[in-house]
Amino acid sequence: MFNLLIKNKKGIEMYRKSLGLLVSLLLAGCGGGGGDNQFAKDSYPTQSCPSNMTCDFMKAPKDYNNPNGEQVDIYYGVHKALDPANRIGSLILNFGGPSAEAVGGAGYMVEKELPKEILDRFDIVGMDPRGTGQSAFAKELTDCAVAQSNKQGDCSATYSQVAPFLGSNTVVKDMDMLRNLLGDEKLTFLGYSYGTRLGSLYAYTFPERVRAIVLDSPMSPMAENNVELRVGNTAGYDKVAAFRLDYATYPNRETRYQHVVDSLFSSTMSYVANDGAMLSLRDGISVMNLTVAREHFGDWQKIDDGLENLLDYDNASSLLNELSTNGFKSSRSRYSSSEDSLRGSALFKAVVCTDERSPLTDGELLASEYRYKSASSLYGSLTYHSTSELCKGWSAQRDPIPAVTDMASALGGKQILIIGGQYDPATPYTWTEEMAASFGASASKIMVDNYVDHGFSYSNISCVDQKTTAYLLDPDTKVAEETCDASALSQNKSFMIAPDTSHPAKDVIGW
Repeated sequence: MFNLLIKNKKGIEMYRKSLGLLVSLLLAGCGGGGGDNQFAKDSYPTQSCPSNMTCDFMKAPKDYNNPNGEQVDIYYGVHKALDPANRIGSLILNFGGPSAEAVGGAGYMVEKELPKEILDRFDIVGMDPRGTGQSAFAKELTDCAVAQSNKQGDCSATYSQVAPFLGSNTVVKDMDMLRNLLGDEKLTFLGYSYGTRLGSLYAYTFPERVRAIVLDSPMSPMAENNVELRVGNTAGYDKVAAFRLDYATYPNRETRYQHVVDSLFSSTMSYVANDGAMLSLRDGISVMNLTVAREHFGDWQKIDDGLENLLDYDNASSLLNELSTNGFKSSRSRYSSSEDSLRGSALFKAVVCTDERSPLTDGELLASEYRYKSASSLYGSLTYHSTSELCKGWSAQRDPIPAVTDMASALGGKQILIIGGQYDPATPYTWTEEMAASFGASASKIMVDNYVDHGFSYSNISCVDQKTTAYLLDPDTKVAEETCDASALSQNKSFMIAPDTSHPAKDVIGW
């Protein structure tokens, strides 16, 4: 892809550094690798308990290898079942990340999203994972992230001190301790995105304590490190672009888009269209991000006509006008400067790097671009420059997560409900298939088709919500595999998909 036109080695290195810096800065403004928004909204106040919940702190070992040592506070909130005589138990929610707190999100779900059948029969529970909300280590991460943002320090020392106690293995043990504290013999859990890593790990670690687990928009249960995850994301972006731009009907669009991107990622860092309008690298990355943006943001529809005009007729003027009119030419991030967003980014790095099972050396990270490009010639360089170095130089102790495999026998026939989007830009559908394969005969799968989004249950997609509710109420009755065609549903007013940017799983840092 790189036709550099730069003859000496020093010049090539300077070009690559400047390109990498520009991509990183632009992605901060455009919402993360490949358009998947990675900057959390300050949607849920962490300073107080939601009015519809009762909150408390649970004491947990800082280090589960030393259970009688130092204890830390884990914040949780409970909304009691409305029909206590027919109460089934607690339903613990996690909204992903790893960055999102859950107490405020659970309060929102009680108020806005969960059906009466669930509210009647379950205590709805949110637990702020370590590093979020009011739980342990959130303040330390906030302090170091703010200092780093202000160029007054960094998080290296903080990571060495707390990252070993932030990983997914530890949070799963917190979940089990909370289950026991709430008086439930077995766990009922709904996890979105990164929450599916927690749910699947819980099933792996405590299979005998599983009642019902919903894994909505799954992460890969097999990925060994950050690069493997991000290469998977890269292939997913390619799939979304092909769907949105209808390559099957208009194959020339794929060729033109590749030509535009090759020019943007060349030494000129620009593309001049047939009408004389020039697309800068900054503009191009915005367009690439918006091509795979989630539906509920509504951003794709603001530039689709202009992009199709560029790809069909090589005219860029209307696209540049749409970028400018809708504010996409600004390099400012919507959320990245808030303290909570800085904390969320710091936690994201801490958990992802702590969880790595097969970490790559710094040299291997530098040489990994070919893996990204093999996944997508269109998005490969973009995601490589923005994501490959997340764990570069990581020196804190890791707590590697196991691969979740062969779960059917361990679960003894218990059913796990897996929900995935065919065109999910954050957790590609191949990960849903991997998760289903890991659970084998225990897996029941719902696929959402013709809809570019992430996090599907209890977001007004009727066929998903009905199946999820039925499963949570009765996990022993097998859920028939189904494809929910979201485009067909949206044409029927009684099943209209109402984009809801307030859903706690829709807008968090990470997965």
